[in-house]
Amino acid sequence: MSDNNDKAAIVSDAGPVTGGWTNALPEAFGIREAVQNNPFRWCVRESFMWGIATGTAMGLHRLRMKSHPFFAFNVAFGTSMLVAAPSYYFCFRRREYKEQTIEMMMRANDFRHEEAMPEPVPMGEHPFMEEATEAEAEKRLRKEFVAELKERKEWQKAPPMEDRDPSKVFKE
Repeated sequence: MSDNNDKAAIVSDAGPVTGGWTNALPEAFGIREAVQNNPFRWCVRESFMWGIATGTAMGLHRLRMKSHPFFAFNVAFGTSMLVAAPSYYFCFRRREYKEQTIEMMMRANDFRHEEAMPEPVPMGEHPFMEEATEAEAEKRLRKEFVAELKERKEWQKAPPMEDRDPSKVFKE
């Protein structure tokens, strides 16, 4: 144990941990590093998995149809690239759209990062928290409200407003 017990978590400056599959990529031309630093590296993996699966299926199909093995291999490779490229593109766009949507919703709802948030209100001064004895709390928990609403079909008219009064509808 260290003397710094006041910290709840240890923050590291290291980058995100990537999956072991990136170690199989070649280091030439910085390919491995580019994929490991790419925020869409999951899309790379997913798209190549789809490409390999469809390429294998197409190659086996061409062999089953008695094509020359060299031609079947070329078809398999071409199919895998033909599937992997648009698959990466669509995955990339889908993830980018989700991130933009989340950011837009955060701005629209005026959510901020934790550092920019105001200090929390102490529990004693909280406007929605009331102190209650154990018996009062137990009584509140045991309340059950039952709405006595008659089921109506789409073609039936709604009941008049005086019959929709909450004191008549909800009973404790």
